Formats: sequence, C-alpha cells, structure tokens
Amino acid sequence: GPTPPVNEFTPAIVWLMSFPNSGTSFTMTMVARASNRSFATNYGDEVTAPDQPDSLSIYPRRPEGPFWAGMSGKIASPRELPDKFIITKTHCGSRCVECGPDQYIETPVMFLRRCTMGHARLTPGKNRRKYDVEYPPERVAKAIHLIRNPLHNIIARFHLEHRHRQYSNKTQWLDTHSNDAKGLHAWCRDLDKHYAAEDKEYFQNDIPKAPCHGEFYKWTQWHNLVHQSLDLIPHKVPILTVYYEDYSSNFNSTAKSILDFLELDVVGELREFTARSDYGGYFTPKEVEEIKKLVKDVATEQTWKEVKHYFDEKD
Repeated sequence: GPTPPVNEFTPAIVWLMSFPNSGTSFTMTMVARASNRSFATNYGDEVTAPDQPDSLSIYPRRPEGPFWAGMSGKIASPRELPDKFIITKTHCGSRCVECGPDQYIETPVMFLRRCTMGHARLTPGKNRRKYDVEYPPERVAKAIHLIRNPLHNIIARFHLEHRHRQYSNKTQWLDTHSNDAKGLHAWCRDLDKHYAAEDKEYFQNDIPKAPCHGEFYKWTQWHNLVHQSLDLIPHKVPILTVYYEDYSSNFNSTAKSILDFLELDVVGELREFTARSDYGGYFTPKEVEEIKKLVKDVATEQTWKEVKHYFDEKD
C-alpha cells in the first residue's frame, strides 16, 4: 500500500530544560558524541557560523526553529539529525541575573511561552539580522529536566558573572569581587541592596534571610515552573529527571538513561565527566539553613521532593 505521509515535525523536540550553569553543554555534547547525531537549540546564535546567512531550522519550512549546526562542519562536527527525537536546549524564563521580583516572578503561562522562545540570524535582504522567534509548545514530545545542587548552581552563576567581567575588563568590580566565597558574598550583598525596594514591596516584612535570596528564589521557582508549565501542554509530556551530580557518581547509567529516553543508539564513546570540586565552604551552616528554609518555602511539594536530598546530606 501507499507509505504513510511523513510528519513534518520529525525528529520531534525533546526539551533539555535547565536552569543556566547546571550541565547543559555537557549533556548536549555527551548525547551528540555518543549517538553521532546532532542536537538542537532555541538559540540560533549558538549554531550559526558568522558567514552563514540564515540559522538552520531542524524543520526546513519553519524558520522559527529550533536550530542545528547543519552539515557544513563550520561550527560543529557534522552530524546528521536523529530519526525520532532531538534533544533541544531551552532555559525557559525566570533566570535573569540583574533583576528583582518585578522581573523574575513568572506565571506558568509566561514560562511555557519563554521555553519556546529563542532567536535566529536571518538575511531577508542585504543584511543579516537577529530575530526573536517562538514555536508552538504543542510541538514538544518529551522533556529532560536537569537539576543541580542549588548551592553549586548559584556559585557557578557567580563564577560566570566573574568571567564576563574579566572579558570586558571591569577592573573596579573585579577589585571588590574576588572569584571566591568573599567575592560571592559581596555580589549577593550588591543584589540584595539593589533590589531592596522591590523586595520590600513583594515580600513585605518577610524578606528571606538567605544570602543571594533572589538567586535561590529564582532557582526554586524555575524548577516549580518546569512541571506547572508542561502541565499546560494539551498532550502528556513524559519527563526524565536528571541530576547533574549523577554524572559524577553513576555516569554510565545516567548517560544510558538519557540516550534511551531519546531512543538513540550509542555508536561513539561515552566520555567521562569531570566536575569542579571546589564548591565547599562558600556558605556557613547557618546560611545553608536559611537557604534551605527559603527553598522549602518557595518549592511546590513535587519540587521539594526532587531537591530536598541536597539539604539532608553533609556537603
């Protein structure tokens, strides 16, 4: 008989949902190397060569993406698209660094929309421009939810802020913010001071005592919103929860569970993971107690179940 028509949206999107600095790049690279198939991202800049007129959508007739590096070899080793499912990077919403509650408090509807948003480089006329793009969330088949120890995740965000300031040579800031616990606390104090008025308005007399309370609030809310937003998609979206720490403790079984979820065969090598190990001693036991209280207060029951082990273990 006649062959059934091929669904235009093949491979289907599997979101890799991650709060920034929680193992996104490692996960994408690991999947690509192990399967020898390409990954996708909402953020076209990451996979578009400087001399390439248009970001390449994984769906040729849909310029809104998501995007892949293609087969030119200019920006990444050329790897074909997978047949069934493609891991697709999105950081969704509520992850700004320099912002107060006016900006970072977000509803599931807005968060879901931001999970579908990204940007593309397109050249409709003479000049290449950056366009904001988004696609319908109904195109998402599955999701991988990446979770990292919140203390380490926020420390990693500080390290990244520090790196950005080094690139742009912000000497005054660098003089007062060393890349260690002392510098992190100075950065936390800056944020607390800068958004004090918004905090007062939002938290009233209940401003959390945790250092960098805005960062830990965002982190917790972000993980709440993963489930609340996926619940809004009309079909059931299977979720695989992956803990960043499992890359160090059970690398092979973690990698295998991700590749199985994506229905990909392992053809390349699985490259072991080396995590930074210098995250101890940034927060005092009393500060960790305050952070735990904040996370527990903000977390939904489901999120708390998923993250409470970070606070019960001695770090």
